[in-house]
Amino acid sequence: MRNKLQLFLLLFVGCIDYEFHPPDAKPPGGDDTAPSIVDTHDSAPPPPTDPVAVCDVTPSPIAPPWEAATWIGENSYDPNGEAIISYNWTLVSSPAGSTATMPVGGSNRPDFVPEMAGDYVGQLIVSNASGDVSEPCTATLKSIPAENLWIEMYWEHINDDMDLHLVAPGGSYNNLNTDCYYANCTPSMGWIYNLDWGTPGYDGDNPSLDLDDIMAAGPENINILDPQTNGTYTVIVHDYQGSTSDVYGANNVTVNIYLNGSLTWTDTRAISGDNTVNEFAEIDWSSGTVTSL
Repeated sequence: MRNKLQLFLLLFVGCIDYEFHPPDAKPPGGDDTAPSIVDTHDSAPPPPTDPVAVCDVTPSPIAPPWEAATWIGENSYDPNGEAIISYNWTLVSSPAGSTATMPVGGSNRPDFVPEMAGDYVGQLIVSNASGDVSEPCTATLKSIPAENLWIEMYWEHINDDMDLHLVAPGGSYNNLNTDCYYANCTPSMGWIYNLDWGTPGYDGDNPSLDLDDIMAAGPENINILDPQTNGTYTVIVHDYQGSTSDVYGANNVTVNIYLNGSLTWTDTRAISGDNTVNEFAEIDWSSGTVTSL
């Protein structure tokens, strides 16, 4: 009984020593010290009021110089429901040396054929019946050679005929069997000479000069779909006799060499002197390397 009494007294005394402090009541009309919530998110942009150009190009990538693509603008629209009456397509960027132009037409522009490897950028601007004009829209067409060996050439001044040559491993310049050039290697002449390089009877390792230019400034190209010869090819540029223009003097000639679809080597050289033969590079197909000459 005494123990219970002592325990009761201890608890009672502890309660007396503890001071309870109720929370302060907020006075009526007092300042609110709680932190305010600020919306830091950017507000949504206003909806467009001008027409909107929507552009694309398909298919992409494609292979030069025969495959074609279509620039597509038919999905352009006016947010106010007005009719789109003008589709202004322009080619704003293309590889150096290219002569390709944007096809004429309406919202879509089919049959665009890139003759060189690289990127082609088309731009579309549309306008509505009220004369309101859209912001530009751009689309990029990638032109990638299908052939594993692709050589292209262009030059600076017109009326100075430059000829591209590719000499087979172990071959010689101007040899109709071992040198691919305008006399024996174009689509119109190739069937006559029927160059058979590499594996006998296999067409995939034979060369073709698909583009040959005379009066302008190129481009020209020689390609082999699937080279089979583990040897060294030689790239040569011939300034055709009687074509040199005395007005310009030296002519800057550029040669690009693509191996397996990628640009591996490029060089620009000033060529002067009629009927000159200029060795540019050697291609070691077995090692996949290009050496300047």
